[in-house]
Amino acid sequence: MTRNRSGSRPVRRLSLSIVLACSCSLIVTAGCGKKPEAPPTDAPGAKPASLQTTAIQVSVTPVKIQSVSDVAEVTGALAALNDVTVGVKISGKMAEVYFREGDVVRAGQIVAQQDTADLQAQLELQRANLLSAQTKLSQSRVALTDAETNLKLTQEQVESSIKTAQAGESSASQQLAIIKQGARLQERKQAEESVQSAKADVDSALADRDRARKDLKRYQSLARQGAIAPQQLDQAQSVSDSADARYLAVQSRLNSATQSLSLIQEGNRPEDIRRAEFSLEQAKQARLTALSNRNQISLRRADVENARIGILSAKAGIEQSQASVRLAQQALQDASIKSPIDGIVAERKVERGAQVAVAKPDVMRIVSLNNIYFDAQLTEAQFSEVRVGQSVAVTVDARPNKTFQGTVAKIFPVASAQARSFTVRITLQNMGSLLRPQMFARGRIVLATHPNALVVPRDAVLDSNGSSGRVYVVKDGKAVERKIQTGISSVQLVEVKSGVEQGEEVITSGQGQIQPGDKVKVLKAANVAGLP
Repeated sequence: MTRNRSGSRPVRRLSLSIVLACSCSLIVTAGCGKKPEAPPTDAPGAKPASLQTTAIQVSVTPVKIQSVSDVAEVTGALAALNDVTVGVKISGKMAEVYFREGDVVRAGQIVAQQDTADLQAQLELQRANLLSAQTKLSQSRVALTDAETNLKLTQEQVESSIKTAQAGESSASQQLAIIKQGARLQERKQAEESVQSAKADVDSALADRDRARKDLKRYQSLARQGAIAPQQLDQAQSVSDSADARYLAVQSRLNSATQSLSLIQEGNRPEDIRRAEFSLEQAKQARLTALSNRNQISLRRADVENARIGILSAKAGIEQSQASVRLAQQALQDASIKSPIDGIVAERKVERGAQVAVAKPDVMRIVSLNNIYFDAQLTEAQFSEVRVGQSVAVTVDARPNKTFQGTVAKIFPVASAQARSFTVRITLQNMGSLLRPQMFARGRIVLATHPNALVVPRDAVLDSNGSSGRVYVVKDGKAVERKIQTGISSVQLVEVKSGVEQGEEVITSGQGQIQPGDKVKVLKAANVAGLP
């Protein structure tokens, strides 16, 4: 018995054939007087066509040459490339919210405004702090100038005092020697010159003392007015004391020189010698005192250094205050919430008068409709065929009978762990803003195109495994099976690389009930979509 793809032939047809065959055998046997052996009905060499009495009705389509494309069908939900939610940077009360859902906004446009009373007050406070810091810097510069002046004066006075004291000691020593040795004409003359020199020094020291006392009175007046620091008054007092000490020392030297001259004039007496020795001792003490005043120079240098540190500190205070002012200004600017993009308001999240915190800062969601995209999935086989920049024909259910031009913008390099598929991003130019986020989209990516291919309808191919299959063609009213090698497949068509020729008629319906060699009756040529 011969079987087709779907099982045995109908029982009634098979039984009738067997009865007819048996009748014929009996007639032949009776006429010839000889009984031939009939082959078994299930013998391997039996032909199925010998059992077929009626032709099977089929539809056919001719093999044709035309262009066929390998297309990757992808789907996904549309999304906006620029979809932002603007919010507050500081907590506060919303004074105004200017737009609602569907309103169009522009980049840089203020969409909401926080209350700025507290922020404005904070800015004024920081500006006042900056002004105070600048005043402090001016005072520090004045203090530095005064400290440098006092240092210079102290250096001059101390060095002058040391020189005077050294000269006094030298003079006293000479006077003592003169007194001990007795007076000579030259000595008398020297004593007179010493007196004159001492008088000149007294005049100089007196002038220095008067100037120092005037400076002291001026600083005392400034101190009472609060215009100078206490340290500056102390410095002036120290300078005045040094000038007084110098004046006393010089006056003492003058007295000593006068006494020496008197002794020379009166003669050398024991008490004169003792007096000269005492004067020398006083001159030595004056020199030591003058040398000790050098510590005042170190103190004045320390005052200068402190004044310089004060300037640096004041400058740092200004920089800190300037930074605080900038922060306050920025906070005031941030109270005006602006749109970073051109778009439409997708969601208004707060209302006027609401208290918005930094922990939950969202105010408004804005979506740009200029650039729309959707992410779709590619199989591992399609991944190697798709390239960035390829065109994609996109349709959406919300816009029937309209095709949008898309472009492959990005192919994600890593496959998903579950589906082993790759994500491809397809961007669209949203002309007329017809597309909106979350619309369902379908895309067709042409992977390859064969312009002159032999094609048959997909329905004609049996047992297809992606690269091969079989079809039935009609030859002399019978079904002839052909093994074919397939190429590109679409929804309606299959490319045939070998096995059939152009113009041959392939069976597109009814082929599931036939076997090779069966008689067929062609009803009419099938009108298959995709074939001309």
